[in-house]
Amino acid sequence: MNIIDSHTHCYPPELAADPRAWATAHNEPHWADLVAPLDRPSIQGWATIDQTLAAMDAAGVQQSVLLGWYWENEATCRWQNTVIAEWVNAAPERFIGFAAIHPGGSAENVIAQCEHALSLSLRGVGELHPGIQEFDASSEGWQALAEWCIAHNWPINCHATEAVGHHHPGSVPTPLNDFLRMAEAHPELKLILAHWGGGLAFFELNPRLRKALKNIYYDTSATPLLYEPSIFRRMIEIIGTDKILFGSDFPLRVYPRTQKAPDYSTFLDTIRDEAELSSEECDAILHQNLRSLLGKV
Repeated sequence: MNIIDSHTHCYPPELAADPRAWATAHNEPHWADLVAPLDRPSIQGWATIDQTLAAMDAAGVQQSVLLGWYWENEATCRWQNTVIAEWVNAAPERFIGFAAIHPGGSAENVIAQCEHALSLSLRGVGELHPGIQEFDASSEGWQALAEWCIAHNWPINCHATEAVGHHHPGSVPTPLNDFLRMAEAHPELKLILAHWGGGLAFFELNPRLRKALKNIYYDTSATPLLYEPSIFRRMIEIIGTDKILFGSDFPLRVYPRTQKAPDYSTFLDTIRDEAELSSEECDAILHQNLRSLLGKV
């Protein structure tokens, strides 16, 4: 079976060696709180390019989208884009690169970031975080980014925090209403909301909102940390199959009690064994929907 993972991350070994020291040196405190919390063991895993490819091979994952992070500084975004480009250049048939972009500046600045990412052969934007990167649907930088991505047929992936119930160190809200405003303002934009959209998809039971959210897709990243496997069937009943994209959040350890090292296989096995999907639904979620979204990959 072909599998494309729409939501993974990559970090070089020097960053993984001491993430909190690295974050301090680069003025990225939010990232340190997420990956190296001081009050509990971290669930962040690490994988080199060779380890990532080996994990993909073991699970039958054909390709992975390497997402940038929602860094607090533009300089860090540009740095990570060079790392992502290096991985893509090393294995172009296995990796698809998305760009870390900081949308908090002027339109000219954001467009310059996008043009540089394009020169690196990246093919989308994300993961972004409105709360951390201080932008919203009315921001000049966001509007320029959305228009540029529409013109270049690039999807944008945004982190979406659950509106109720789940708290962890470094958790920052992402107001669901603002995602609605983003979708309404740019109906041609391909907007992917991570982590099942923080629950926004449930509101597509409202026919008016379903129409407004027609261009929003939802990835499944970090599902085992958030929901029961039945979330797949429930979401298909609400939004259909075509708007769901398989994403693992690799190398995050999404089964922290049993998963000592990150892998793709455990989550994929859960989807096959417990999500009660037909073979057609599996094909759509695991690769066809993202192929359609990206065009030929």
